[in-house]
Amino acid sequence: MTNEITIGRFNELNIDEKSYYLWHGATFLHAIEKEQYRINLFHMNDYYIELWYHTGSNQIDHIRAFTSVECLEPFLDTIFIGGILTE
Repeated sequence: MTNEITIGRFNELNIDEKSYYLWHGATFLHAIEKEQYRINLFHMNDYYIELWYHTGSNQIDHIRAFTSVECLEPFLDTIFIGGILTE
């Protein structure tokens, strides 16, 4: 079942396998843009997942799972909660 994968196992998968789990078990939370990337944030089980999509080459370059609050900071500057921008 897709929603039972651990963070350690997820990070060991190749990019195609990680993409499968994202589309079939993760919840999209937010996206930010940085240079030529759109960075999508997802949540699955007890961890977060970043997907780095390169807009120029139209491809996914990197997907990684994490639990660190520090890794969430770039998203927290632009996320809306209850209609209020958090800053």
